[in-house]
Amino acid sequence: MSLLWLFPAGLAALAALLLPLLIHLARRDQQQLIDFAALRWLSAKPRPRHRIRFDEWPLLLVRLLLLAALALLLARPALDGLRDTEPRIAVLPGVTPAQARAVAGTPPSQWLWLAPGFPRIGQDVPMPDARQPVASLLRELDASLPPDVPLTVIVPSVSPGWDAQRPRLSRTVRWLQVDVPPAGTASATHKPPRLQVRHDAEGALQLRYLRAVNQAWHAEAVLDSAGDDQAFTEGDAVRVWLSSKPVPAGLLAWAGNGGTLLVDARTPVPPQAQRSPLWHDDAGNLLLEQVNQAPRWLRWNAHLAAASMPALLDARFPSQLQARLQPPPAPGRADATSLRPDSGAPAYPQPARELAPWLVLTVALLFLLERWLASARRRRGQA
Repeated sequence: MSLLWLFPAGLAALAALLLPLLIHLARRDQQQLIDFAALRWLSAKPRPRHRIRFDEWPLLLVRLLLLAALALLLARPALDGLRDTEPRIAVLPGVTPAQARAVAGTPPSQWLWLAPGFPRIGQDVPMPDARQPVASLLRELDASLPPDVPLTVIVPSVSPGWDAQRPRLSRTVRWLQVDVPPAGTASATHKPPRLQVRHDAEGALQLRYLRAVNQAWHAEAVLDSAGDDQAFTEGDAVRVWLSSKPVPAGLLAWAGNGGTLLVDARTPVPPQAQRSPLWHDDAGNLLLEQVNQAPRWLRWNAHLAAASMPALLDARFPSQLQARLQPPPAPGRADATSLRPDSGAPAYPQPARELAPWLVLTVALLFLLERWLASARRRRGQA
């Protein structure tokens, strides 16, 4: 352990120690000479030399200590090399503290939630949200701990929040798992969407294929179709615009709020919009493109007819279209056994521990003591 000065130039403030010395010399008690008649016949002798004498030395000492503490506070002293070897046990939310202690035992350790800020596990601290960026939090916790601190991590056997890479830490982690049934597991498949179609006269010729898709998705449902001058009904259905007219502003606003919009190949695209391919058939022909503008919408690349789009006759067309309209979410759950962190990463340098809080407390106490001694001095002068 060694003492560091993060701002050594602050020690120049020690020159201010001369100020209370000069004040005490200038304000010491003055002696006034008075002539006395009986002494005028005495022979004159050399006057004694004056010696430097400080009055109220306790007050002077406190003031010197106060200025010295302020100078040290400006220099920002810190201790480097403090050894912290207390074990840490990090628990991923989803595992209760009772389950964690049953697995890890109760050694004298610091129990932390594996969550942002790493709050201590206690009675007054509620369990954080179960979905956490586990890998990132593990790397952050590893970087904040000294290299010699043992780390135990307790996670559910299947938990969310993992990325695609196994974490690599600077220490070997004691990895414990608890069999906890995953809560809120999302279904692997989506319910097929409902289609609401608005079309012009030419777009009506394309409805036969959309009706077939709708029947494949919903055996008894009827396709909601009307002219392009009819308003869409409320709901979370996929709205299809089969018209050569521009997309209405209200429909664009609806898509901007998260709705899925599918437009005809004849629908004009703004010149500033960016277009990217989204779906090709087995022959490499582009079927669907994504218009990357605010809001985002999808656009057929060709007329919905068997001659211009042979993929319409493919039995997989309804399921493939659903996959484009409702892309599956990225996998977020993983088996904790396969994601046990590796070791071997370089250790992170630990910051020095600053002594500023203790110096601030010392300055405050010295200031109160100085005020008390100064007021006592004035009271004695008045008496």
